[in-house]
Amino acid sequence: MPEQRHTHSIEAIKQMLIDRIEDVVHLHAPAAPGSYRKGELYFTLNPGRADRSVGSFVVHMSGPRAGQWHDYAMSGREAHGDLIDLIGLSLGLNAAQAIAEARRYLGLEVDTPEARRARAEAAERAKARRAEEERQKRARAETGKRNARGLWLSGQAGIAGTPVEDYLRGRGIDLRALGRQPGALRYHPEVTYIAEREAFDPETGEVLTDDRGRPIIERVAHKLPAMLAAIVNGAGEIIACHRTYLARQPDGRWTKAALPDAKKVLGEYRGGCVRLSTGLGESGKRGKALNQCPPGTRVFLAEGIETALSAVVLRPEARVVAGVSIRGMAAVDLPANVAEVVLIADHDTHPSAQAAFQAVIETHAKAGRLVRVWRSPAEGEDLNDALMRAMREKGAA
Repeated sequence: MPEQRHTHSIEAIKQMLIDRIEDVVHLHAPAAPGSYRKGELYFTLNPGRADRSVGSFVVHMSGPRAGQWHDYAMSGREAHGDLIDLIGLSLGLNAAQAIAEARRYLGLEVDTPEARRARAEAAERAKARRAEEERQKRARAETGKRNARGLWLSGQAGIAGTPVEDYLRGRGIDLRALGRQPGALRYHPEVTYIAEREAFDPETGEVLTDDRGRPIIERVAHKLPAMLAAIVNGAGEIIACHRTYLARQPDGRWTKAALPDAKKVLGEYRGGCVRLSTGLGESGKRGKALNQCPPGTRVFLAEGIETALSAVVLRPEARVVAGVSIRGMAAVDLPANVAEVVLIADHDTHPSAQAAFQAVIETHAKAGRLVRVWRSPAEGEDLNDALMRAMREKGAA
């Protein structure tokens, strides 16, 4: 039999896949708990890794970028691709195998028993790889939980007179005027910060590269003061620790350190939140813990700690928690007695941010809660920005 010639270009194959995009994506990136559509964007789990949280993996289902996907939790070549790459990602195939599989899917190539066997074996290898990644991820999560709890417990419980108090006061949050300190916050004078930088030759100053010509990245540990925040799950168990690294300015003020990532989380915090205020109960006394709250409870939910603390300052009677991130706001484990959620939104106009926040709204609405949203009318402003602006305007009046 003469050798079969491939008469369709790669671009033609990609276009044929786009013409059947709904079927292709349903097969290779199927819906999972939390998956959602926002316009042309489809958010689901990455089929090529042990992905447990919807939000970072997105596929363009229509428009000029139809068929393109991106995983914002990853970097490099594995973080994005087209539908052929998606097929390879799903089945654990290399580029040539993914193209061959795409041709078979489109009926452009005869599907032989050998090809079916090879495809099944590749799928099994991919399944085994994902299972191993999941096992390793669970092990890392347990280690992270232990380390996070240890770090938070090693911090100073009273933050009065510490750099944390000064830092928060500089953000318009005066805990002494409030009359109470959130028990979730602590101060630590020396928390490890790992910085990554390009390695260089100390004699010539040249950047060192590997055998492929890529810069060698070295990790350097520093010790810096930090505000610690306990992230707890629905049962009140510490599962992660949020760190805000601090630096002292020449004028003596403490501010967030000028680092690429001055805010970090140690541990897997999905489902958790930082409980910053229990609010006031019916008797006017301090409210009960979140997992013991009465029926009909209202919770104010913000993303960042400073934003949530601003709500505490403005509404001392309110129950306020921080979800740490947009995805965290959607995933936070709230008890059934929470009947209303007031989402404190950053006024971020980026389409991906708006889509992610809409998912937060929909998640809490689907849980049967009344959802309200506070958002500053000023673009790019969050509640803490609004609080500080109001304080400046009051001082100037």
